[in-house]
Amino acid sequence: MKIAKRFMTLALATALGVGCATVGVSAAGSRTNAITVSDEQSAIYEIVQKLEESESFKELQTELPEVADAFAKVNEGKMEVEEFKDVLKTLADETTDETVKAALEELVEKLEGKEFVTGFDEFKVIDSDKAEKNADGKYDVDLSVPGMTDNGDGYQVVVYSKEDAKKWDVVDPTSVDKENKTMEVALDDGALFSVVADAE
Repeated sequence: MKIAKRFMTLALATALGVGCATVGVSAAGSRTNAITVSDEQSAIYEIVQKLEESESFKELQTELPEVADAFAKVNEGKMEVEEFKDVLKTLADETTDETVKAALEELVEKLEGKEFVTGFDEFKVIDSDKAEKNADGKYDVDLSVPGMTDNGDGYQVVVYSKEDAKKWDVVDPTSVDKENKTMEVALDDGALFSVVADAE
């Protein structure tokens, strides 16, 4: 019995050790997302944290591969705001859609002095019967953002949405609770988004 108990203890310790090591390796160099929907809304909405599993990202890879690549690099911690702005500037120069061009130029301006708090995730409606759109045709969602800090300021959300005519936007959250690390923000179904804040 003692031998069996020791074996179980050793097996458990080994499993925990391997688990910790795996997390450490996968997190190395990447941004911690871990954004989730509040418990109250988790049956209605979800956050797709793995870009490779996001339908919107797969479409983006086909339509705008340079943007998809930038999103992936942001998530891997290989691209900061300044480099991301360069991608947006190039996109603005190349587009013939004046609405999109104006939105991109505005986004570049608003990202001045900002830093990424999270990588890009997809917001998804999973129960359309219970989901309710606001007056602007978007969904008000309560998000848990572990990367928020008490001394962080200027929290905003960078959004890419096919549902929006201008595609790109920087959204001010409806509310921000730094103590509980939560915010409420309006998003389109399938929107790809990232939380940014004033650079410290």
